[in-house]
Amino acid sequence: MDRHDLSRIGAFSDGVMAVAITLLVLNIEPPTVSNDDLPDALFDLIPSLAAYVLSFALVGRYWVIHHGLFATFVRFDGLLLALNLAFLALIALVPFATNLIDDYSTVPLAAAVFGALLGLAAFVHWLMTLHARRADLVHEHLRGETSRLGSTVALGFAIMCFLSVPVAFLSPTVAWLMWASLLVLRYPLRSVALWVER
Repeated sequence: MDRHDLSRIGAFSDGVMAVAITLLVLNIEPPTVSNDDLPDALFDLIPSLAAYVLSFALVGRYWVIHHGLFATFVRFDGLLLALNLAFLALIALVPFATNLIDDYSTVPLAAAVFGALLGLAAFVHWLMTLHARRADLVHEHLRGETSRLGSTVALGFAIMCFLSVPVAFLSPTVAWLMWASLLVLRYPLRSVALWVER
């Protein structure tokens, strides 16, 4: 596939993730209450807002990593296209999983589904990166960047999400904390990846 096809695939991927992020906010409906009851109604929206912020931040992180990966590609092949579509299919399910943990915030199964979905998306993206490196689909001078994205350390993101699945059955709150920690752990994990490469 030529660069034009690659640009179209990248634009399609960006569009799917943009739609997924937009759909997240549809779960939050303005309260229809009297003026006196509005403060309490807004307070009741905090769990929904927390689910929205967490999912927005995680999908945003996926987009940053995905965008960075696409910037390294020099060409595409069929397997990479299939993996990319699988990744986007999982991202498109994030609004559903977000509604689930919002509506059933204390139910372990809801948290487990959310964690499994995040883990699968991260794992498929890791496989996509690994295949791109092995199939020589990246610019030669950018192989170091894809090496970090496809490293064992980078796989830690998916592992953490998968670990949150059994944890969710013990405590959905701890599972939430694990997902939130992924946003913070990105930087130390990147430092470890750079250290491993030396």
